[in-house]
Amino acid sequence: MQVDAPKFPTSHPDRALQCQANIEPVMQEIIAAANAKGWGTVETMSAMEDVLCNLLVAYEEDPDPEEDPDENSALK
Repeated sequence: MQVDAPKFPTSHPDRALQCQANIEPVMQEIIAAANAKGWGTVETMSAMEDVLCNLLVAYEEDPDPEEDPDENSALK
């Protein structure tokens, strides 16, 4: 699995499209792996959509603490 680093700053209008292009092959790999084990393409994509929605809700409720600035380092 490979995802390249962004080439655009956060404010660039094409950054989201670049991210999509980078993660699409990974998602295609997941779908192919699920198909190989007997899962249907549509049911796999539907499951992926549900998982992503659940992850988004969880992230909105409690973002990753590793992304927060280290409060202790500000005091040093």
